[in-house]
Amino acid sequence: MARQRLPQAKAEASGAVLKNAGRFANRKTPKRTRPLGEPYARMNEVERGYWDEYSTELPWLHSSHRVMLRIACRLSALLDDGDMPVSAMQTLSAILSKLGATPTDETKVNHGSDDEEDPAEAFFSRPN
Repeated sequence: MARQRLPQAKAEASGAVLKNAGRFANRKTPKRTRPLGEPYARMNEVERGYWDEYSTELPWLHSSHRVMLRIACRLSALLDDGDMPVSAMQTLSAILSKLGATPTDETKVNHGSDDEEDPAEAFFSRPN
């Protein structure tokens, strides 16, 4: 069985990035994206509460995640009702995984190309 993927933040904190830089070379962060925005107008108060919670806990979400996040909010509200079928729980788990809601899944998200470099990176990057 393969080892679980090490989250980027944990790899940086533990020094794994320095030990095996090639393993972490292609992991990107999102650039030039629109913000997530406000919840959909037709969502109820419980779903809006989950929207706020997820948008706070998952700051990498942006406008392209809106529909999946809406489904996650609806299923999370259904979970609060206590009458959630197992298939709906599995669906919620899969959606949260696709949104990168776990440390391991977050590193699997392709955040686009790294065409532009941040000018401040020269001051904060680690020496070879």
